[in-house]
Formats: sequence, structure tokens, C-alpha cells
Amino acid sequence: MSSPPTPPKHDTTTIVVGPDEMIARIRTAKPELMQCPVPPGAGVPQATPAKPTHPAEQNLYQSAGALMRRLADTVTEWRTQVPHDAQPAILAILHGGVQINVSLLAEESFHGIRVEGTLNGAPCMLLAHQSSIQLLCYVAKVEPEAPRRTIGFIIDGETREI
Repeated sequence: MSSPPTPPKHDTTTIVVGPDEMIARIRTAKPELMQCPVPPGAGVPQATPAKPTHPAEQNLYQSAGALMRRLADTVTEWRTQVPHDAQPAILAILHGGVQINVSLLAEESFHGIRVEGTLNGAPCMLLAHQSSIQLLCYVAKVEPEAPRRTIGFIIDGETREI
């Protein structure tokens, strides 16, 4: 009977360096650049900031409805500013790095948000407090054959497709 093949040996030599040399090596190391293609002519669209005009509005300004309204208005502004072959898109980022491609955002309570979309290609729905979600708005390239994607918002019971 033959014995199993021996795996190749890897160099496991440990090199001891002092803190000064380690810092020097870190400073001279060149990080790898990540490639992130951006559609030609696409920059970050601009939107005017929203601020409560009166102290009494401060509480309403903190509601999920105010967040959804502002986000819907911003996406509408972005649609007018992006090139014809691009569109606004929203990515919901949750604790632990879970990412949902958003197709609908809905106000569920004063601080609650319902996120509908896809997670790793599968449909999903999430109910969460607005402080536990980060919403990344970005410009996505539209493939020539594909229809432009809409993002739905439900605010105060009213549905908007943007």
C-alpha cells in the first residue's frame, strides 16, 4: 500500500522586526487600488440639505416619514441630474455588513422602516428601527436592454414610484 502524497512545504519562517522597522515597512507599502467603474460623466448628484425651520418641527424632523420624504425628494432630484444611461439606486446596509438592494422603502411607525428588495438575489423584507440601517444612495449604470428601475416609497399611506 502506498502512503498519501506529501503536501508541498510552505515557507513558515518567522522574521522578527522591531517596531521602528515595522512602521517603516507599513509606510512604504503601497495599497492595492480597487477598481470601481463609474458611468462616464456621472458625478455625485447634488441635493439641497433639509433643515427644520422651527424648533417645534424638530420632533417631526426625526421621524421615519421625514427621512423617507427627504430620500424620495433626493432620488427625484438625482434622476434629473444623472446621464441617460444611469439611474439612482439605494443599498440598505445593516449591522454586520448585510446589504439589501432596495426596491421599496416604507414608513411603518414613527421610527420604523420596512425595506423590501433582494438579498443575494433572493427577495426579502426587513422591518427595522431607522437608526439601525444605513442607506447608501449611488448612481448605477443602466444596461441598454434593461428598463430603468424604480424605487418605491410609502409615506403617510401614500405610495410614490420614483
